[in-house]
Amino acid sequence: MTAGIIVPTVNIEISPRVHIGLISMHAGASRKNGGLGFAVEGPTAAIKTTSSPRSVVLDRRQKPMHEQEIERLRQQLEHVKQQLELSSSGTFEITGSLLTHFGMGSGTAIKLACIEGLLKVNRRTARTEDLIRLSRRGGTSGVGISTYFYGGFAFDLGIVGGLSHQFVPSSMGASGALPLQLHRQNLPEWPLGLCLPRKCEPKSQEEEIDFFRRSTPLPSAKSFEAAYVAVFEVLASLMERDYPSFCQAISAMQETEWKRLERAEYAPHIDRTAKALRELGVDCVGMSSLGPLLYFFASSDSLKRVYAHSEQLDADIFLTVPKNSGRRMTSS
Repeated sequence: MTAGIIVPTVNIEISPRVHIGLISMHAGASRKNGGLGFAVEGPTAAIKTTSSPRSVVLDRRQKPMHEQEIERLRQQLEHVKQQLELSSSGTFEITGSLLTHFGMGSGTAIKLACIEGLLKVNRRTARTEDLIRLSRRGGTSGVGISTYFYGGFAFDLGIVGGLSHQFVPSSMGASGALPLQLHRQNLPEWPLGLCLPRKCEPKSQEEEIDFFRRSTPLPSAKSFEAAYVAVFEVLASLMERDYPSFCQAISAMQETEWKRLERAEYAPHIDRTAKALRELGVDCVGMSSLGPLLYFFASSDSLKRVYAHSEQLDADIFLTVPKNSGRRMTSS
């Protein structure tokens, strides 16, 4: 770590990521987890960091994190301060409309932004790998850590499986090992939308952990199927910039076992909403991560039609575009 220029305030704007799916979820795998996904422009959140005598986390979003999660984040930031022997703690103020526990990847992005802000107000910089290790994220999928720094589309091969058959969400997935990235590229500027069905309650961190506990391990054949769809359909169509094939691949990913189990947690609302979106003319619909966020690709006219029908869908609709750059940082 090297010294940098001191600034009193650091502002970092973060964006959502869409997580298309996890892959290797069976027992005895040489590598486990792995995943693929991409960044989108909005809705965004901002993390403002200022120097302070002790760590304080203020989540001022309309739907903030639970108090226990805020306290866990505060404790981790204080631990980072002590571990790196920093002279100052930080006050971290979170604002914006990016939501937590809806499948948008905000947990990883907020944590990384807080750590970057803390180092910046202490005149420190760090390598990307060091920031990731300090965050303790990326153990389940490397998509969120990749899109935070670089945006675009990311595909990783997870971590070495070892002897452990335990599968946990990213909030608990710290292993010390960084996921092995297979591919990263800019996403074509295909218009898309995000849909949050209002009748689907997001899962708490504890509920996410319970879902992984009761849903894993999968039969090995199910992981093999997901790997085939991910590589030969999703990845291949993106590398060839083949939009119709990409939409078919997103639809195929919804039929893989792990994604089917994730979607079943919100039945029947997710399937009804996805069907309604298709009837409005979208080209494909997927669920991001453990949901309940749905993402859909469509023509500009179809996107406008979906937005106009948000009340009939009983959902919040965000029209956006892929984001091929990472977080935005400013100092004042």
